[in-house]
Amino acid sequence: MTAKGHMALASAATLSYIYVDSDLISTLPHFEFFLLAILVGSLFPDVDEPESYIGNKLKVVSIVMSSIFKHRTFTHYLILPLLLLLFAFFYIDNVFNKVTILGFAIGILLHDAGDMLTKGGIKGFLWPIFPNTRIALLPYFLRFKTFSIEEYVLVYLVLTPLNVLLVFHFAKMEWWGL
Repeated sequence: MTAKGHMALASAATLSYIYVDSDLISTLPHFEFFLLAILVGSLFPDVDEPESYIGNKLKVVSIVMSSIFKHRTFTHYLILPLLLLLFAFFYIDNVFNKVTILGFAIGILLHDAGDMLTKGGIKGFLWPIFPNTRIALLPYFLRFKTFSIEEYVLVYLVLTPLNVLLVFHFAKMEWWGL
């Protein structure tokens, strides 16, 4: 999935959840940074690919990581966001940092969900328990290739309008202070 697809999916999933559970905004401190961390986290797993959007922005980090890990390996495994969540809840006392790490971990999980919609899925997602199992969310014939017309239809004709509708709904509800 492309960077735009990952961000559109992450924001649509997050905003849809907030639409259903509107108390999240009032109960979660530093909500704006939580959303920003989700968007950054939705791009992060591709840092191991120098030609990806985030890989181009963090070229040195990407080159080092790609020399250590193959694409869609460690940065795409479930253990990474789980370790981040454990770290946040057991070692971080600052609420702002905890909320930011939580958002980042959720963004990584949403990135992985997007990659599980592609033909390749994610091999080793459940590492170390099932290191050679390929995980996907849909049957093969319903999945798409990255940069395919199917992905563009999903991103531009489904996710983008959904994001726009949700943002307008929240603006109307004055949750954003507009």
